[in-house]
Amino acid sequence: MKQINFDKEGRKFKKWCRENRLRLSRSEDGYPEAVAIGKFKGQDKITEGHDPGWIGVVVGRDTKKQFTFLNKKLIGMGCEPIQIGDFEGGYKIKFEDAIPVAKLLKIVKGKAKVKNPKWLTR
Repeated sequence: MKQINFDKEGRKFKKWCRENRLRLSRSEDGYPEAVAIGKFKGQDKITEGHDPGWIGVVVGRDTKKQFTFLNKKLIGMGCEPIQIGDFEGGYKIKFEDAIPVAKLLKIVKGKAKVKNPKWLTR
């Protein structure tokens, strides 16, 4: 079994989140994660630390019907299921395929309203 350098993977994940305008935060254990907004704020997130080149997607829904619909969408977008329950699931996906998933889960920030604000260029 190969060793994973979590510091290096964490820096790579943070850089990727900033480049793609994801809502970066820190999880309870101190590792970086990108979280969703809206109704499923505490349930949907993208995490790092699975394998080099892969990131984790964690989702949860209130009803089994909602989760089944989302599960089919995520698998269709290229997510590989790791653990599936009745109302929540864990997936892994490659970095390059994760942006559409982040948009679906409302993890991507909106576009900047002002391109070059004059009050920040002093």
